[in-house]
Amino acid sequence: MTEKPSISVERKGAQTTPSPAKTIASFISGIIKFIYTAIIELVGLVFWGINIIIIFLILFFKTISSVLHIIIVYVPRIIGRFVPPSISMKLDQVLVYAGIGLSAEEVIGMTVVYSVVVSLVVFLLSNFLGLTIMYKITASAIAFITVWVFPNVMLDALLYRRTQSVEAVLPDVLDIIAQNIRAGMTTDRALWSAARPEFGPLAVELQTAARATLTGTPLPDALIGITNRVKSDRLEQAIRLIIQGVTSGGELPAILQTVAIDMRSEHNLLKQMKSETNSHVMFILFAILFGAPLLFAVSLQFIMVFSTLFSKIDITQLSSLPEGTTAVMIHPFLITPHFYQIYAYVTLSILAFFGSFLVGLLRTGRPIAGLQSVPGMILITLVMFMVLNYILSNVFSGVFASGI
Repeated sequence: MTEKPSISVERKGAQTTPSPAKTIASFISGIIKFIYTAIIELVGLVFWGINIIIIFLILFFKTISSVLHIIIVYVPRIIGRFVPPSISMKLDQVLVYAGIGLSAEEVIGMTVVYSVVVSLVVFLLSNFLGLTIMYKITASAIAFITVWVFPNVMLDALLYRRTQSVEAVLPDVLDIIAQNIRAGMTTDRALWSAARPEFGPLAVELQTAARATLTGTPLPDALIGITNRVKSDRLEQAIRLIIQGVTSGGELPAILQTVAIDMRSEHNLLKQMKSETNSHVMFILFAILFGAPLLFAVSLQFIMVFSTLFSKIDITQLSSLPEGTTAVMIHPFLITPHFYQIYAYVTLSILAFFGSFLVGLLRTGRPIAGLQSVPGMILITLVMFMVLNYILSNVFSGVFASGI
């Protein structure tokens, strides 16, 4: 009877003491909670850092864009103010002829800014490629000149294309105006009815002239305004005849139809001349696209063959022959295949560039008409050179392998 309380006390003490398994489990659970909390905090810290970086990049690019906006918009205007008035007036007229809604000050200012920026970029790129200072200066100068030449060429091309689009539809427009006048319309109403969307820039100019007459501008002045915005001798001749017919009261529809017939005859004559010069154009294209790449590819293969032969010959032994021995003086080959390959690429590109303008001159009478074919000509010429060089390298390697 006296031993029962002691037994109950021992059991109670055994229940309050944790087992080793529970201790290890609680320890592992604590470690897992700590790792989970640390990962959550680390992920939150990473996202916080990413947000900070994104905000910094957004602010950086906004600053750069605002600076570029100031440079592109305001700096050209400031620079353009220093342009002489004579040059500015001439360039303004060319921009109007080309259908570009920019002022001469803006164009010159943007050209100055872009020429400096492109030259700096080319200089830094040349520095990154490890070129010599002479090549760096030459590349930067070429980039600077190219930026100045490019706007002039593009303006001439746009002006020519706009003039061609006007002159192509001018006979049809004159026929429609003549028919409208014969139908009883007034001259300004006939001009407005002839301004159809398919006539392109000429329709816009006719609508502008018709609006001017509705606001009180005399019809001759409104028509002369068209010649001030479109550079075309045929259009100027047609408008002159319209003004003379209006002021003199002559038979204007008959005159316009006669002019339209003459323009179509002239257009057919130009087509005939173009067909007669096709043989010359084909010969030039053959020489540029196949003949020149073939010659350069053959020359490159000969240079590679002789370079390989001279690399296997000890020229110093040939130069130290005993006296009285007759031998041909042999010097190291100075032109490397790599240098000649670069020379071929540059020369073929220049040849294709000027060849495009020559083809444009033969086809249309204006060299600028060949500007649109420049990229294609250069690409086809270089690809032809690479293909012929690959074919000839296989042929030469097979011949020398069979000979050896």
